[in-house]
Amino acid sequence: MKYVLILYLCSMLDNSCFESTITSHEYPTYYDCALSGYKLSHNTLMNLDPGRIEEQQLAVKYECRGVKVNIIPPQKPNV
Repeated sequence: MKYVLILYLCSMLDNSCFESTITSHEYPTYYDCALSGYKLSHNTLMNLDPGRIEEQQLAVKYECRGVKVNIIPPQKPNV
């Protein structure tokens, strides 16, 4: 199974998440996805205005969602 990373920008004032981003990269393991989740969460907060983070008490939550990979066999040639 492969995994995609979903980041949620949330306010801890009212426990609501108002922005989400699905990364375009697929991770081969949950471990790889989780490590990227922490890194990208950190980078996301670093790119926001510190005043906004303080005022809205922002945090980034993430989810590694498993995706099934369907392997489609090639079509048989017409005889």
